[in-house]
Amino acid sequence: MKCVQMVVGGKVQGVGFRLSAAEIARDLGLAGYVRNEANGTVQVYVEGDPERVEKFINEIRKGPNRFVKVKKVDVVYLEKQQGFERFEVR
Repeated sequence: MKCVQMVVGGKVQGVGFRLSAAEIARDLGLAGYVRNEANGTVQVYVEGDPERVEKFINEIRKGPNRFVKVKKVDVVYLEKQQGFERFEVR
């Protein structure tokens, strides 16, 4: 299992980013969460199969829908999983 914490910046709030990210994560069988932050970024935590996690990261970098404009993605690889059973929008 691989787990990552991501902070995504750009035009990522109010454009369906969280729902699109959740759909991608669920389609890939990943668990975790996505939530808006007060500073305009979006935080994502995801865990699951290493190849699927990397695919998820690549999809987020592209922008999960046509309204999203991703300018920056900070990814931190974590050693300890949080043990989520599903992917949540917070």
